[in-house]
Amino acid sequence: MKKMYTYLLMVLMLSMATISFTSCETDDQYEANLLIAGDWQGYLGTYYYDRWGLSGNTYETVIHFCGNGSWATSGRGYEVDYDTRSPFYDYAYCEFSWSIVNGVITLIYDDSMWNPVYITNYTLHSDYFSGYMNDGTRRDIRFKLANVNFSYWGTYSSYNNGYYDDEYYYDDYYYSRTRSAGSDSTLVAHPDSVPVVSNGKSTLSGAFANMLR
Repeated sequence: MKKMYTYLLMVLMLSMATISFTSCETDDQYEANLLIAGDWQGYLGTYYYDRWGLSGNTYETVIHFCGNGSWATSGRGYEVDYDTRSPFYDYAYCEFSWSIVNGVITLIYDDSMWNPVYITNYTLHSDYFSGYMNDGTRRDIRFKLANVNFSYWGTYSSYNNGYYDDEYYYDDYYYSRTRSAGSDSTLVAHPDSVPVVSNGKSTLSGAFANMLR
């Protein structure tokens, strides 16, 4: 009888461990599906000062996650940080690998100049993503991102591959539209006059590039 009791207890404990593991795995998959369902745009607290040495409240970030397949908890992605007053002049773009393991979201950038980011304390819904990031600096980075449809990825990724999208050329000027401009557009300097640092893994332009000089 004692043997039977011990055996049943072991089976029960094993079952509970399996259920716990399955639940954790399901949570990761659910959150991964939320991450890949849009572009995440917003302000990242002290991130711009800690990483780029840039201060002020005119900087924003957009992050896009791509999954490795159905219910995958890892994949690839890309991020652009930019000045909202000149988004196609002052920006930093890089691609990364991401994963979710037991609720911890990790971003490892292709360019080692960009510190890895770990997100452990967050709230993730279909329309917003908020919480704290740790990128190895002393301060946690508070963020709140909205789920949007960002239509300018082609501009940043095209230059990262060594050329500009023809959609944004206009004679001797770099023709761009700011988010707040609506149907109006703003002319800024031609790309050739913009300080750019590109090593094939990331692209820094304008104020972001100047931080490395």
